Amino acid sequence: MDKSLYSRTLGLTSIEAVVEAFHKTLIDTNRDHRFFVDWEKVKRNVDKLKAELNLLNTLIGSRAFESELRSLLERYPEVTAAIPTLLALRARKLKVIEDFQTPDSDVAEYDFTPRKLTAAELNRFVGFFDKTGLTAFFQNLAARSIQDYATGVEVGLDTHAHKNRSGTAMELALQPLVEGLRSDSIEVLFQRKFKVLADKYGIKTPRLLRDRKSDFILVKDGTRAVNIEVNFYSGTGSKPQEIVDSYILRQQELRETGIAFIWVTDGDGWRGQKNQIAKGFEKVDYLLNLHFARKGLLAKAVNLALRT
Repeated sequence: MDKSLYSRTLGLTSIEAVVEAFHKTLIDTNRDHRFFVDWEKVKRNVDKLKAELNLLNTLIGSRAFESELRSLLERYPEVTAAIPTLLALRARKLKVIEDFQTPDSDVAEYDFTPRKLTAAELNRFVGFFDKTGLTAFFQNLAARSIQDYATGVEVGLDTHAHKNRSGTAMELALQPLVEGLRSDSIEVLFQRKFKVLADKYGIKTPRLLRDRKSDFILVKDGTRAVNIEVNFYSGTGSKPQEIVDSYILRQQELRETGIAFIWVTDGDGWRGQKNQIAKGFEKVDYLLNLHFARKGLLAKAVNLALRT
């Protein structure tokens, strides 16, 4: 622990005092307002299919749906790429049991990759629309814009990404602070593999970390680097001792090649874990929670870590 970091900014001169302040300022959630929907991703996915979705608009309310669908697919086979989105699916290929009530029913396979369709494939796609309820949707439920519907589907699909995004929520929370440290002399790398340091800057990198992805790396003058790793501990998954030990090891590995290390962690899982927090402060030079980072300690820690 670099005591100067905490004493100059927070007036805390002992590990016990720092641990107590850290413990008192833990937060219960790492979600910010960007956590809930990745709107850029939604727009990107819908825009990819804009032309196909607009073509499907012509089927809304059709009373000759089967013949018009067949004609549309025959003239514009690229429309098949949009069909999975209508059912909130990502895959281009799909397997479905043809009929649950038939003992010898085969598994039907559908391929939505755009291509010129045979007569048999056209029949199968028309049947697919009918059996999945898409025909009824276009005839009775669809409003004026399939693109608007697809946007809603994409929002729904994105909510399923919450579990994955919770792992990056701490990165999203910290990213504005890290980006604020960018300058003429400091470059900010986000979610890059450590080997970029050797490949781009000639900075020696631990062999075992070369293909590992970092949360943040800051490079000063192309010669010195600091790795910032973040995590949120809710009390589930790994044990606190395992977490602390893993970040102590990360610092040791980086230190061997002269790369500095900052660990930012938070979460209510650390409540009641003062012994493990104290171990972290004893072994890791720069350990922060989000409150500490926002109070200016992140910028000071980076300056200390990158000093020549």
